[in-house]
Amino acid sequence: MNHSHPFRIKLNDDNYPAQDVTIIKDLNRKCKLNLTYGRMSASHNDKQYLLYCNSTTQFETLLDKSNWPETICNSMYSIDIPRRFPSSYSVVALNIPTQWNVENFCEELKLRYKTIIKGERMFVKGGRPIPRICIDFSSNKELTEILQSKRILLDDDNTAYMIEPYVPPTRILRCYNCQQYDDHIAVRCPNKDKPICFKSGQQHSFNPECQNAVCCAHCKGNHMAGNPNCPQKIATRENKKIQMKAIGQTPTTQTMNSNIWTGDTTRRLFGNATTTQPIILNKVHDNNNDELMKKLDSIENNIQTILKQQAEVNQLINATNIKINNQATEILNINYILNDI
Repeated sequence: MNHSHPFRIKLNDDNYPAQDVTIIKDLNRKCKLNLTYGRMSASHNDKQYLLYCNSTTQFETLLDKSNWPETICNSMYSIDIPRRFPSSYSVVALNIPTQWNVENFCEELKLRYKTIIKGERMFVKGGRPIPRICIDFSSNKELTEILQSKRILLDDDNTAYMIEPYVPPTRILRCYNCQQYDDHIAVRCPNKDKPICFKSGQQHSFNPECQNAVCCAHCKGNHMAGNPNCPQKIATRENKKIQMKAIGQTPTTQTMNSNIWTGDTTRRLFGNATTTQPIILNKVHDNNNDELMKKLDSIENNIQTILKQQAEVNQLINATNIKINNQATEILNINYILNDI
């Protein structure tokens, strides 16, 4: 189980060790969690260490700040808990009046379910609230009981609300070389000699400092390729969902509403059991799209740098092969001369 939403660690005075693995080793020595992956991330000169969990046990342990050590690598530090949780930690409560205050409702639930982290009202596209609340938990234990009973209790069996499980989104791949959706990945890109910039949408080699105006390579909107709000990406996802249903690859055979997040963009997609068309939902997030874009920029830059290095290695290999072929030709010519003699 790999949780893609990291814990963010900021050491005081930016006193980070030279090797990323040093922080992992120090945390494992003090917390006994067998953590294995973490990396540095720098955004606008704000250094942070991103710590990823491999299991539910690790994730739930680190959610409790009392389990963290006093220092990391002999430095004081601060941590940010992930703002989003794995899909297995969320449910959707149904038929919650839109006039109710979500925070107050969740505080009532917390009296019974101690592992509730937060709840957020869901909205139809356009900003109209609907009677559904997404509730995030810090542990699977209480959540499992809720899923088994198919309801969440507000008190001792007297007041209960029906729930439905959270269904992960339909994944849409994107080639980081030509930016094409759901057809191939960069390693197998048939257009390696015609790269498209993920920032400007123009055809030129990878350049993380590209100064051209931001323009989507797909819809020509003022956002980068891969933006979860891109109309073409949304349409591609919907088409893929329809295709999966047509061939029977639905996430579940039960009749239920499918609740889908589209990343960190405050948007959710879920189907209504009484209709055949999906309803697009929005989820209010504390973070805005600017923060999401910073994260995407960092990911894109890392991937594009790797692609550039791979291209350079390929050129070096091709040049070496040409030299080998030339030398082989010279050896043959020498053999012909010697034979003539």
